[in-house]
Amino acid sequence: MAFFGRVTAILLLLLFLSPIPSHAEGDVLRVALDPFPPWKYLDQDGEPRGMDVDFIEMLARRMGLKVEYAMYPFSRALYQLEYGEADMMSGVLRRKEREAYLHYLEPPYKNHSDKAFYLLRGRSHLLRTYDDLHGLRVGTQIGTKYFPQFDNDAKIAKVATHSFELSLRMLVANRIDVAVNTEAAGDYEIRKFGLQGSVAKAPYIYRERQDVYMVLSRKSPLADRLDEFNSVLADLVREGAFRRIVAKYIHEAPEH
Repeated sequence: MAFFGRVTAILLLLLFLSPIPSHAEGDVLRVALDPFPPWKYLDQDGEPRGMDVDFIEMLARRMGLKVEYAMYPFSRALYQLEYGEADMMSGVLRRKEREAYLHYLEPPYKNHSDKAFYLLRGRSHLLRTYDDLHGLRVGTQIGTKYFPQFDNDAKIAKVATHSFELSLRMLVANRIDVAVNTEAAGDYEIRKFGLQGSVAKAPYIYRERQDVYMVLSRKSPLADRLDEFNSVLADLVREGAFRRIVAKYIHEAPEH
């Protein structure tokens, strides 16, 4: 019995002498990325890049977190957060049905998300007002919310696809009449695929303030640090960190 008593004492001593892990040790932030260049995409080497990626890295460094990324279509990325398979996602609009499984980090890191509509060159004049969308086949992305009037309009013939790239292919093949995307992302991808001569942006663009959020899964093991996430994010927004990142990407963007 004396032997076991000595062993117990030694184990207790080692326990008290061992360093207590801090939040920064071993904590991993699992980020679900949906391809949305220039905000988030994989480069030629398969590495995550983009404005949102740079901002997430900045946030994670201040919180002592290591970031792991996985790429999914938008709807699948939301699914990963809903079931706790991923912790964070960027570029999410606030919708009531999503609040059941997402914490919206405050404040929003962007406050506009202009939506543009793209048609075959020579046909863009057909879409000058919102009402002109009625009677046209519009390519959308599965799970994506654009703006409430459009999202809830049953009179618009929406053709859901897995990506804007696929919508563009369908547009060029005359399988849809219009492809919709956030303006900056749509312009970027049209240049990327060399479609400037085939596709044009319609005069009608939806412009209105829309808050865009970072979100944290309610099932994330990091959800107990929600207040810390909000505090660090607020500091970054106040410092203008995201604006500086955007300015850097615009400055470095290649000419086409």
